[in-house]
Amino acid sequence: MMYIRSVVTWMFKILMWVVIASMAWVTYSCDEFCEESNRTAVVVNFFSSENDASMTVNVTIKGIENDSTLYQQGGRMQVLLPVNPAADMMSFSINNANDTLYADTITIRYTRQIGFISSECGCVTFAEIQDVSKQTENSISDIIVTNHKVTTVSYRENVINAENIRIYY
Repeated sequence: MMYIRSVVTWMFKILMWVVIASMAWVTYSCDEFCEESNRTAVVVNFFSSENDASMTVNVTIKGIENDSTLYQQGGRMQVLLPVNPAADMMSFSINNANDTLYADTITIRYTRQIGFISSECGCVTFAEIQDVSKQTENSISDIIVTNHKVTTVSYRENVINAENIRIYY
C-alpha cells in the first residue's frame, strides 16, 4: 500500500510538471495579434487654387469599380483612398458639395509591390503612383502628385499621414 501511494504521488508530480510546462509553452509560443492594417492608401489633401492653402471641403467620395461610398459629405482636409491590391488602377467619383452638384472622376494608375510587415500582420501591397488623371471638368482645377510612393498603412484617427496627392479647387 505504501508503495502504491508513493508511485501515485510520483506520477502526480510528473503530471503537474507536464501541465505547467505545457501551459508555459502555449503562453510564450503564441504570436501577438496584428495591431496595424495591412492595407495601403493614397493620401489626398485638398488645397485652394487661389492661394495654395490647405482647405476643408465637404466631399462625397465613391469608388467607381466597386460602387462603394468611402466618405459621405463631411468637412475634410485629408482623405485616404485604399489601394486595390488586385489592380493597377483605381477610379473615384469626388463630389465637392461646397462647389458644385456635379462630381469629378479621377483615375489613379500605379504599380504594385508586395511588402512584408511581420509574421502577425502578414504582407501589404505598396504602390508607386504612375499617373493621376481626371475625366471630368466640374470643380477640381488641378491634381498634383507630391509623393509617388504609397506606404501609408495606418487608418487610425488623428494620425498625420504622408501626402501623395493634392487636389486643387
